[in-house]
Amino acid sequence: MKRILSFVFIAILTIFSVWTPAAYAKSGKIDYVALGDSLAAGHTPYGEKIGRGFTDIISEELAKKDILASFNKDFAMTGETSVGLLETLKRAEVQQTVKEAELVTIISGANDFIDEMYNPVDESVNLDLAKATALLNKVAGNLTAAIQQIKALNSEADIYLFGYYFPLPHIADDGVKQQMKLAFNFVNIRMMEIAKSEGVHFVEIASTFDVNGTSFLENPKDIHPNEAGYQVLADQFFQQYTMPGQVQIDIPKVMWGKTELKLGQIGKVTILQDTYLMKIENDGSLSTIRTLKKGEEYRVYSYKGQQNGLYGLGGSGFVQKSAAIRYETPSKAKLALLQK
Repeated sequence: MKRILSFVFIAILTIFSVWTPAAYAKSGKIDYVALGDSLAAGHTPYGEKIGRGFTDIISEELAKKDILASFNKDFAMTGETSVGLLETLKRAEVQQTVKEAELVTIISGANDFIDEMYNPVDESVNLDLAKATALLNKVAGNLTAAIQQIKALNSEADIYLFGYYFPLPHIADDGVKQQMKLAFNFVNIRMMEIAKSEGVHFVEIASTFDVNGTSFLENPKDIHPNEAGYQVLADQFFQQYTMPGQVQIDIPKVMWGKTELKLGQIGKVTILQDTYLMKIENDGSLSTIRTLKKGEEYRVYSYKGQQNGLYGLGGSGFVQKSAAIRYETPSKAKLALLQK
């Protein structure tokens, strides 16, 4: 019997040594390292001052839950580009800190584009397509390499790559503003693809932040958010993060045809014939963004009565009411499922 009990005890220890996450095996607490640029450091919107940024808010929340062992944002640099991030990861003290971390957040890349494409003196933008594409590829390569380096140093680390909000909502020239918004949208899409291909988490913040961007970026001459803006970044992180000891509950999607029904959605349009996705210009006229293809479905979030009826597909995109589309509203049963 003693031999049997000994065998069972050893088997139990073996199972737990295999299945207990290495990240929490030693103390059950988290060492958190924040990497990236001034946003990771917590740069304030007025002057060269480091304050309470989103990484501080994350660490404070972890501390409240009594699961924070340490927090380090010393390696986050104001003005750092994606090239600078790679250089930072070459430093011995940084590598050692990453090796010991259970949680790593990265926010990097925006400075590459702002430095290259935007002149704050006259608010001019240089959006040469070939140059912008080459720059995007360079930044994507640097971020991919940075993630791979972190994984090589610590394969157990939980890595979160942050996207970017639109940092220039106060630009007076609406045409310039729309060009820059489009550029940052492409950057975020590429970063999301990188996170997916590298098997790390992507924290999307633009859709939430940009709605009130001018209030979060209260200083028109500075691209850094106030504390309320930093809170948005932290909140979006916690939308994805599961505290150790918590159980992640998979909430079933409510599908409606080809698309998932979302909160705030009032309907959907099905494209019956190729038609245009439009945006409303300042004078009320419509301009073309791109072509929507036959058979595609899109969520509708708003409706405007102008121009014979415009269905808002989110952001600045609208599709005009016509025989080329079919508009539908969700059933009460679908809405009840969504509320649950």
